[in-house]
Amino acid sequence: MRQRIADSLANSPLGRALARRQMQRFGTSAWSAHIVDEFIHGDGGAAYGLGPREKTNLVETFRRITGAVESGTAPIVHTVLARAILAIPPDTPGDLVECGVWHGASACSLSHLARLTGRRLKVCDSFQGLPDDGERLHTGLHTGVYGHYTQGMFKGTLDEVRTNITAHGCIEVCDFVEGWFGDSLGTLHDPVAFAFLDVDLESSTRDCLRALWPRLNDGGYVYADDAGDLDVVKVYFDEPWWQAELGCAAPGFVGSGCGLPLSPSYSAIGYARKVEHFKPEDWKRVPFLHYPEAP
Repeated sequence: MRQRIADSLANSPLGRALARRQMQRFGTSAWSAHIVDEFIHGDGGAAYGLGPREKTNLVETFRRITGAVESGTAPIVHTVLARAILAIPPDTPGDLVECGVWHGASACSLSHLARLTGRRLKVCDSFQGLPDDGERLHTGLHTGVYGHYTQGMFKGTLDEVRTNITAHGCIEVCDFVEGWFGDSLGTLHDPVAFAFLDVDLESSTRDCLRALWPRLNDGGYVYADDAGDLDVVKVYFDEPWWQAELGCAAPGFVGSGCGLPLSPSYSAIGYARKVEHFKPEDWKRVPFLHYPEAP
């Protein structure tokens, strides 16, 4: 009886208002709270048996994880990744892959999603920090920020990441892939349902895409936390490189320069989507565009 009452409250206007107020804590603004509210009360996850109560618990889990483990991504980003993963049909094969894990906060969150969706999480990192970037200048045109990376920056050891996922995630669904991406990702042979890259460097991005894109399902997403670095974003538009390395058109990148609209000002996250075969039935028509095949 109490569970029925809780579920009824979660779907009521009062419950939605309470949830929206609570979710204010999970992002930077009411804008973020609206995104979380849509995630909780939307249809995503229904195919996996998840309703508002379970998704509220997920978001609370993301908040706890980022409070306990130093993270470069906020709970709202973990929520957006969850929304994309829970939209993948259960009969779509493939692993979840994360490249660039630092201390393992986002890997903790992704491991919960891997468990809920019956998938494996490939946790990929050198566990030595960033490779040498040659003191290259990095600029964020939208934010006005500039700076340099140094070798070893953002290092989280394998033992540290394992410990954090054991404490805050689901270690039983994780496989650890250690090494520089140009070498280690070649050991992956299974389909990829979803990938998250937080690798900072153009060279590392190319290594990841070279290995993962051929294994990504048609219609699948590669999310990246490097939307503000246009040197990284340019990789997704580099037509000659895509044709030479992967034999396909460059996919582009949604969120180039200022990220997906997770706040009124800026976010660092965006995505590329693999579309090998366009199927009109999977897309929407709108009244302000022309459709020559329409009667």
